[in-house]
Amino acid sequence: MKKLLNSFLIIGLLLSLVSPLSVFASDLTSKNTMEKDYKELMGLIESSEKEKYKKEMSNLTQEEIYENFIKIDQEYDIGEEFSLKDQAFIEMYAKPVDSWEITPFKSKKISGSKSQNGVTVKVSGTIKDDIQNVINQSFGASNLKTSTTKGASKVKSVKTTVHHTAYGLIGSGGVGKVYSGTLSTSGKNSTLTGTKRYTAVVAYASTWATATVKHSGGTFTVTPK
Repeated sequence: MKKLLNSFLIIGLLLSLVSPLSVFASDLTSKNTMEKDYKELMGLIESSEKEKYKKEMSNLTQEEIYENFIKIDQEYDIGEEFSLKDQAFIEMYAKPVDSWEITPFKSKKISGSKSQNGVTVKVSGTIKDDIQNVINQSFGASNLKTSTTKGASKVKSVKTTVHHTAYGLIGSGGVGKVYSGTLSTSGKNSTLTGTKRYTAVVAYASTWATATVKHSGGTFTVTPK
């Protein structure tokens, strides 16, 4: 009889322990479900916001696109997540990684000139990048020529630069800068050829060139397209 009573007591004790555990498990499941629903809701809101920004930025000129790339590059540090608007811009105008692409380098022929105060500078040639690898990426230029075709005597200096910024996943699904670098040369008449390598996991990238001209009347920049 005593053994039977002890058995009932043990069973009762176990039941008293199981009940709170069941409630705790139920609460935990409910909390996880709420967190999942919240994340999904925030994802939908962010997606809607991005679409709104993309519509706003759908008709940017080439000059505005380059200016925005430069602004974003200057405003953020490596590893810092972009605002939704800047993420939308990168998704629209930066070059995405193509997992099916096997071409080692993507190259682009560019050309442009600008005149100011009797000085004319022209830039033409090829810029290139390779962001299709797992972590080892590169960018560069091939026969990128800068020529001062007018007013050379007024020119103090000309610096030709290839700019490259790579973007990747930051935080919980955001986009940010994972690398930023340049390749440059100086001279009123110069040719830039070279490749720069770096290590990063890349989702998007932008590559462009500029020639900064300092002359007796001020400074201007050539941005070939």
